[in-house]
Amino acid sequence: MLGVFGGVGAGEAKVRLPLAVWILAVVGFFIALGFGVMSPILPVYARTFGVSSFLIGLVVSSLSILRISTMPLAGTFLSRIGPREMAIAGCILIAITTALIGVSNSYWGVLLWRGLSGVGSAMYGVSAMSLLFANAPTQLRGRANSLYSGGFVLGGMAGPTIGGLLSQVSIHFPFYFYAVTLVASAIVFVAFMPSTRPAARHHRTASSVPLAASFRDRRFRATLVASFANGWQSNGVRALVVPLFVAEILKQSPVSTGIAFAVAAAAQAACLPAIGWAVDHVGRRRMLMLGAVLAAVAGACFVTWHSLPVLIVVLCVYAVGASALGSASQAMLADTVPATAGSSLSAYQMAGDAGLILGPLVAGAVIDASSMTWAVGIGSVLFAVAAILAWFTPKQRMPMIGTAAQSVEPDAP
Repeated sequence: MLGVFGGVGAGEAKVRLPLAVWILAVVGFFIALGFGVMSPILPVYARTFGVSSFLIGLVVSSLSILRISTMPLAGTFLSRIGPREMAIAGCILIAITTALIGVSNSYWGVLLWRGLSGVGSAMYGVSAMSLLFANAPTQLRGRANSLYSGGFVLGGMAGPTIGGLLSQVSIHFPFYFYAVTLVASAIVFVAFMPSTRPAARHHRTASSVPLAASFRDRRFRATLVASFANGWQSNGVRALVVPLFVAEILKQSPVSTGIAFAVAAAAQAACLPAIGWAVDHVGRRRMLMLGAVLAAVAGACFVTWHSLPVLIVVLCVYAVGASALGSASQAMLADTVPATAGSSLSAYQMAGDAGLILGPLVAGAVIDASSMTWAVGIGSVLFAVAAILAWFTPKQRMPMIGTAAQSVEPDAP
């Protein structure tokens, strides 16, 4: 594992992933673990206040709504506060608001604190991406993104199971557990992530570029569409359609859905090291196209065959494609904009959040009006658009936006 993530091939200088990247992966594991513990309990907890399913859905969505609403502000403050300091503040804010959810005695309190957690999530998301891009060497950015994603995947795999056990102690306990993991994450940042010196902050501010300049670059536009498509299909539509398909078409219990998602997550975690290596050696552009095509084809097949084993295989293929698309698009973004271009990093995250919010709403309406097949087909079209945009990106690794022209390096050997 270490060799794949930080190793080198023939003819490469011996370069290892910096400690900061490993810290971000560990913190990602803690955050995903706590979130996975808490998220399955949240709808049940909200129901204890005797509210409708719509209001429960509003609680679930409130984090994403506040996150996308405050993401531009988080991008603005990135260079002023510093990414390390803003990441710590984001973790602490989410910890406080999550603990307050656990002690709330009304539905509106739960809604308020859940929404404010989205502000902390925006702060952490932008700052973590900035730290990742700033610390990962150019030739290892694919592996750095895969390692970072791997922390979240592994934490997300373990979280729901632990959450079920903790809920037996008390329905409030998972929220406190998540708050503790966030405090632990902040402590890890304080103890191990180097602070940013004022001089470095000044340099970062000077190197920032306007969002309009980023939009003029074809690579940036391709990464935005990739992020939107991934948010739409991976985090939104798949979570809606697959459980319904298993329950209503396959006539299986929710346990079967959990098994299917767990196996797909395991496949995703297993392939991440190889995907990271391929993004660095085969190239961002090619891996983005390959991932988009795999995700488009597999996503369209979610509801094609009425067989649980086949569905699990399709979900595994989809996980590989979506992971390749995500790692390649983040590496391409890191090649395109400076690590301090807060507005550009925010736009990338907002694109994914917009897909996450809109995907389930549109898919639900399509299912009511037509069928599940059409619902998943929209996401496949979005992936196809991402593949086409990637095709038109430069075949060579171009200079970063806002930097002086340099001799370019091949995108792939």
